[in-house]
Amino acid sequence: MLSNHIDQYMELELTENIHEAGILIEANSDLIVLYTGKVYRYIPFKHIKNFSFPMIDEEIGSGEVPEIDETSFRKLLMNAKGMFVEIMLTKKDSVHGYIVGIMNNYFVFYSPVFKTMFVSMDHLKWLSVCDDVKGPYGLNKAEQLAQVSTISWARTLEEQVKKLANKLVVLDLGMHPKNIGMISKVKNGIIEMVDAHGEEIFVNMRHVKSFHFPQ
Repeated sequence: MLSNHIDQYMELELTENIHEAGILIEANSDLIVLYTGKVYRYIPFKHIKNFSFPMIDEEIGSGEVPEIDETSFRKLLMNAKGMFVEIMLTKKDSVHGYIVGIMNNYFVFYSPVFKTMFVSMDHLKWLSVCDDVKGPYGLNKAEQLAQVSTISWARTLEEQVKKLANKLVVLDLGMHPKNIGMISKVKNGIIEMVDAHGEEIFVNMRHVKSFHFPQ
């Protein structure tokens, strides 16, 4: 159905009350490519709640789509590996950096701000390719990627969290006080942590979008 609307202006609502609009460039059952007038958004279809194609007076050119094979979400991540990108996790939380590893249900992301991050594939709202020449914050790409954590990566996100037992971790960029603590153990998809007050916190892993640990 969406293939009949290629090159049309599109407005859509994503989960987390995120709204996007632009020209529909590509579409399949896995993801769509939207041009906002400034950047291309690669958006997993599963996060689209609703969409429409209203008529507008203003024309938005599309130019050339960055050379990424967008036939599937996993291929998108694989082809974006090592490129400077922006990822959106929630309405207020976008992070700039580099995808450095793709595992079964999460990917490893390096941010100059948050350092090595582990991001759930289920919670990535969109990805945009940025200017790889300039890089983030004017920093040297090679020097930044050399700082990726040397900790080995597990195949699944739950197994990766288990490897961080007894370490201080930050969930979902630390936007909530209960998202920071030392991991005691992980069992049956529940993370048990100790917060700054020494109290136990139990977190359902299904709702964790990302985690990283101070280095």
